[in-house]
Amino acid sequence: MKHSKSLVLVTAGLVAGLVLGGMGLAAASPSTVGGGAAGKTGAVGACVRMGQAIRGSGARLVDVLAGLTGLSAADIRSKRTAGESIADIARAEGVDPGDIVDKALELRASVLEQKVKDETITQAQADAAYAQMKERLAERIESTATAGPSWGGRGAGRCTRRGASGGGAAYCGPCPNAAQVQ
Repeated sequence: MKHSKSLVLVTAGLVAGLVLGGMGLAAASPSTVGGGAAGKTGAVGACVRMGQAIRGSGARLVDVLAGLTGLSAADIRSKRTAGESIADIARAEGVDPGDIVDKALELRASVLEQKVKDETITQAQADAAYAQMKERLAERIESTATAGPSWGGRGAGRCTRRGASGGGAAYCGPCPNAAQVQ
């Protein structure tokens, strides 16, 4: 009889643990799921690979600077490694740093517009991402740091915030990858 009671108590404890654990996972997951823009939450949803799209469109500050000055991306990276900011390099080449930010934002707006058309993100998310990019590019152009910015993620849609499983599978708030690329 004593053994039977112990078995029932252990089983009840395991069931309670599974139920409570499942509730905890449900509370930690996004409140909306599903395909298309309607299933996304946060500034850019579940990390929609903005960094990859920005690189592919030539909207990185390095790419824009190269296009406006004729310098190669390798030359710019070398100057960056030597401690110069994008703005420093632009000024030395006779280019207004504001023109670089404006061009990068123009290209990035096109990327966001396409993602809205593809229903990858909503217009509200695109607007939030654009505002974030505008703020961060204004800071980033003057930075001499060559590593990724402190607010950047690991790229490829992998969120680095606690609780995210990587690969963009878990929602971890506004995507840190939205504007991480220089």
